[in-house]
Amino acid sequence: MPRTDETAKRFSLWRKLLGGAFLVLVLAAVLAWTYRDDIFQTIQDPRQPFQTYDPPEAPIYSDPESWLSQPDLDVDPFTFDALGDVFVVVPSVYRGGEHYVLPSDDLRRKSKLERIVRPNYVTPYGDAGRLFAPFYRQASLYSYMTTREDARLAQDFAYQDVKRAFHTFLKHSPPERPIVLVGHNQGAAHLIRLLDDFFSGESPLIERLAVAYVIDYPLPLDLFETVLAPLQPCEDAVDTNCVVAFGTFMPGEDVITERFRDRLLVHGGQDYESVSGRPLLCINPLTWLQNGNYAPERLHLGGVAAEGLEPDIRPAASPNQVGARCVNGTLQVDRPRSRSLRRPIQVGAKFRTLPSNLFYEDLKQNAVARVDALVASGTLPKRARRLDDLDVVPIQDSPVVPAQDRPPRSQFPDPR
Repeated sequence: MPRTDETAKRFSLWRKLLGGAFLVLVLAAVLAWTYRDDIFQTIQDPRQPFQTYDPPEAPIYSDPESWLSQPDLDVDPFTFDALGDVFVVVPSVYRGGEHYVLPSDDLRRKSKLERIVRPNYVTPYGDAGRLFAPFYRQASLYSYMTTREDARLAQDFAYQDVKRAFHTFLKHSPPERPIVLVGHNQGAAHLIRLLDDFFSGESPLIERLAVAYVIDYPLPLDLFETVLAPLQPCEDAVDTNCVVAFGTFMPGEDVITERFRDRLLVHGGQDYESVSGRPLLCINPLTWLQNGNYAPERLHLGGVAAEGLEPDIRPAASPNQVGARCVNGTLQVDRPRSRSLRRPIQVGAKFRTLPSNLFYEDLKQNAVARVDALVASGTLPKRARRLDDLDVVPIQDSPVVPAQDRPPRSQFPDPR
């Protein structure tokens, strides 16, 4: 009997210990989930000053291997069916950790760019123009999760690659062809700077700009009064020489909506500035209007969640997935019917680039419409006819006779 009592006491003790351990695990799980974004951010911190950071080797943009997408530059650009040239700055795929910027030899992230980013974020613009999308040493996600000086230096470092790539793009883009600019996520932040550096003031490139899409990064409206003058927000679906911007958020994403409005930085010409408290441009991609009216899902042309497709494959879009309206500078959309178009449930998901493009078909068709509209406007120069297209006129020999061998003038009839 005493032995039985001893066993019962031990069993009761183990139950208490296991119960306590279970409560600790539950509490730890709750805390980890509650502070998951802070934990995610801490893990991505390189833990060294950017000034002492040894950056990876720079891409060489004369080398086709430095491009995620690039047309055959040996082919006459006017033989392509697409009338324009498209420069796409791709979104973030590198979280951070050891580096501030994506290493050029990171094959795993390069594969992700090719498998997921290219079919979802580059391919839709292929009907509007020849596609140019550079690999660049993009700043880590961590660089957009903090306002530290190191983060700003990393963003600036990444932009210099984009700027060099754009110079290469311009060398291969004839002045007769419209330009479409696209930036998604981090790429949109760099695109704002490209617009300032290349399309402000009296730049001749303004006349060639069919449209610039600044997607999923805040664009303060007051920039159109300063660094982005004389550009303006697009007024309708076929307006040209203008800018479209929107940042998309689904139901239940209040935290990242607030972060989008208040915590990100935008380059204001001299330095990075907070977007907090500044009205943001939002153009609804279902109507291409800036107003706050709700656009029903029947206007949605289609989203795509593609992976691993070849560059020339156009995936089938899923239409009528969401309605949308602009609210306080952000695009608020319904929850997509297709689960593949929703934000995945994973740690740090709110900071990651979605493996889908909710407005794939809307952007695809709109880019074509704006390029066609710019061509139809007649404002672009006309291409000079090539020599091999001209009619050939045979030239007869006309021998030159030395002066001493010419007959005297008196032998010629009087022209009177």
